Amino acid sequence: MKGLALLGFAARPGALVLAILLAILASSAAVAANAQHLFDLHVGEALTIPISIVDGKVVTGAPSAVKPGDAQPRDGEITIGLEREKGVLYDQITVTEKTAQPINFLVTGLNGGTKIDETEICGRLDAPIAARIGSVPWRFWLNAFEVGKGAGSCQ
Repeated sequence: MKGLALLGFAARPGALVLAILLAILASSAAVAANAQHLFDLHVGEALTIPISIVDGKVVTGAPSAVKPGDAQPRDGEITIGLEREKGVLYDQITVTEKTAQPINFLVTGLNGGTKIDETEICGRLDAPIAARIGSVPWRFWLNAFEVGKGAGSCQ
């Protein structure tokens, strides 16, 4: 209690509560700022994500859910689908980009907070991208979006 008294909190318990709340809000804001490029994707789903390139960095917009295989991205968008492959322990990732530059990103398979598998997607503008990831994870996280240099730039 002496330490709190030295900081001036012992006389004002409300100030201590306020300081704790402000610290929590600040850390939540930092997490939200860092989470701008994090999207969950589940098997049988697809997302279309608006992509802008500002000062050489990728800025993502709010994703919209689409039916896998049906939706084609418009200019400035990327569509990422995830479908179960029958008879194997892999899921099929399909990516179609209509962006100004190729976009590289990671698909991370997670069980809780534990990484089970990860696949790096190399951006490509001339054709759809097909990749695989292990089907054991409970959820798949789209993250680490960056401007790519074309097919093969991140392999």
